[in-house]
This record gives sequence, structure tokens and C-alpha cells, in this order.
Amino acid sequence: MIYQIKVKEIDEGTNYPLIVLSGMTGLSQQTIHQLVDQGHFPIDRQDGQEVISGKAFLEWAQSVDNEIEVEKTEYHLMEVEDR
Repeated sequence: MIYQIKVKEIDEGTNYPLIVLSGMTGLSQQTIHQLVDQGHFPIDRQDGQEVISGKAFLEWAQSVDNEIEVEKTEYHLMEVEDR
């Protein structure tokens, strides 16, 4: 499925910890790691955390029109009895 990456809050001058970038964009940490492995943007270490440059991420996102194909995950709803 095609996913529209959320980039509205991303600032070019900020280095984002991986977990923060994941939350802000809606992309999983695994997907971000795959993009790094594919060479789309680098990941650095800062204060013991993996960080990604907002500028590098935005440049890549704009190059793909802020869209990425992701695997669709479906969650089945279960009914739970009230006790």
C-alpha cells in the first residue's frame, strides 16, 4: 500500500533520534532502518542514540513526493466480554 509520509513537523536543522522520527513520520523504525540500509539517508550516533538529520530525511522524502510503499498490516478486532 502507498503511505503518505508525515513531514509537516520535520525541521531541517534538527537531528532526530530514530524513535522520535518514527513517531513523527508514522514510519516504523524497521522501515527507517531499511531506508538507511538502501542508502537513502545516513544514520549517525549522537549521545549514544541513533539519529537522522532532518534535512537529509526531508530531501529524500521530497524526492519520492512524500510517498512510500509499505506492507499493509491488518489488525482483526475481537469482541471482549465486559465483566
